[in-house]
Parts: sequence; structure tokens; C-alpha cells
Amino acid sequence: MAECAFHPGVETSVRCVECERPICPKDFVPTPVGYKCPECGRLPRSALRGVKPRQLAFAALAAGAAGIGGPLLAAMLGFRFWLVSLLLGVLTAEAARRASGGHRDGSVAAVAGTAVLIGTFVAGYGYLGMALAAGAAVFSVMSNRW
Repeated sequence: MAECAFHPGVETSVRCVECERPICPKDFVPTPVGYKCPECGRLPRSALRGVKPRQLAFAALAAGAAGIGGPLLAAMLGFRFWLVSLLLGVLTAEAARRASGGHRDGSVAAVAGTAVLIGTFVAGYGYLGMALAAGAAVFSVMSNRW
């Protein structure tokens, strides 16, 4: 019987389906194709992060609609105070995050922050309103929960 490649002295008959190293039950990673060793069972870095261009484009469209349309609509209704700026930032961030497929990445945060910054500028919210809205959008995307 072979010894585990990661725990010398432990006998095992299980082998990694990818590299065929002997692995003991402490080490194997169950996958749809069989048991893999810890090195082969790790997800590649590309699978763990990154927003695809199509997802980023959807995030930009949603953030543009919410981040520019929202402040203009709120300004037309007469709501131009700082609490509305925070709410608009959070709503823009949520629209961008959902449109991107749920990604909480820096690029999605930048898209949401930029869209709400442009929207509050055009709607005339002032520097404080713009800063609060953009900060709320970036924070809302980057945090795990509100």
C-alpha cells in the first residue's frame, strides 16, 4: 500500500485523479470528478475573482440608470438633502452589484461611485451630497452586508 504524499507514514489506497499522488482522507478534496489532492483541488485564481467585461458593462448600464436617473428624479421632486444622497449611493451600488452578477469588486465599486457622482453633480446636490453619495456607493459595494 502506498504512503500519503502529504503525511509520510500514513498508508492509503486513494490517489488524486489529476496527478495520481497517494492521498489520505485528511487531505483529499472531493470534486465532481473524484478525489483530488489539496494542490490540484484548489480553485485557480481566475475562478476566485475578476469581473468579466460583459458583467462590468451591465453594471455600468445599471449604475448609469440608477446613479444619474435617481438624483435627477429626486431633484425634480425637491429632495436635495444629504440623507437622500446616501440613499441614492446605496441604491446605485446595489443596482450595479446585482447587474454584475453579485460581484463586490473594486471595478464595480468605481463604476457605481462614478455614476452617482455624475448624477448628483448634474442634479446640483453640491459637494457634500456628491461626496456622501459616492462614498456610500463605494462602501456599499465593497462591504459584505449593509
